[in-house]
Amino acid sequence: MPKILTKDELQARFNNRMNMSELQLEQLFGNKLTSMQKRYLEKGIRYQLIYDIETSDFDPEQNFIICYCGIVRDILTGKIEKVQDSITKKDIQQAVNNQSFDFDKRLLETLSYNIRNVDHVVGHYSTKFDNPYFRSRCLFTNQSELIPEYGEVNYGDTWRMMKTTMKAKRNTLKNFIRQTTGNDEKTFVDLKYWYITHFKDHKLWTKAMGYIIDHCVKDVKMTYEGLLKAEKFNSIQRMKA
Repeated sequence: MPKILTKDELQARFNNRMNMSELQLEQLFGNKLTSMQKRYLEKGIRYQLIYDIETSDFDPEQNFIICYCGIVRDILTGKIEKVQDSITKKDIQQAVNNQSFDFDKRLLETLSYNIRNVDHVVGHYSTKFDNPYFRSRCLFTNQSELIPEYGEVNYGDTWRMMKTTMKAKRNTLKNFIRQTTGNDEKTFVDLKYWYITHFKDHKLWTKAMGYIIDHCVKDVKMTYEGLLKAEKFNSIQRMKA
């Protein structure tokens, strides 16, 4: 006969992201869980970050993260919280004073905090771009301690969901959201704004930052809305990406 665990033992098992049975989940969280909640919770996932970054270019050695936006989702209650950060003129000035281009040094700290305070991190193409870019920037800014250790965080990717379970002309966020919700809010990438972020005294710097942050917010919103549709017919990814 299997050992009956106490609530504290069940909580510890959940905190360690150990697979749990439906009965154990009901003992810990109650018996009014949806099938989707059970699928996440049985894998130790309660808090999920859906996020996106915007960068000044694709090379992390010569460039930086301009901003990130995210939605923290509580699988158990359904509540969401929005998080975001962006470089400031003060960040740029401090980096210039230090004779570096580490405009995102402070931003990397807050992004690391938000990543490490959830059980599951999801983005569109994030296992190929956002996550690796973040790690590279941490290394280039001598902040390797900000990188979660292998296995500390689980990762998912709506791009992989699309690639393996849907048929699209291209596996872009634009096509992902059009297939899953029919609601495409993708904004045009006007590269002049991304370029202007290098120069804090440019007369359009504030406008450029606002444009880019708005672009990022919309990308996260689309990723989140598409995820709610696609997760129903996909496995719960727990990659160590």
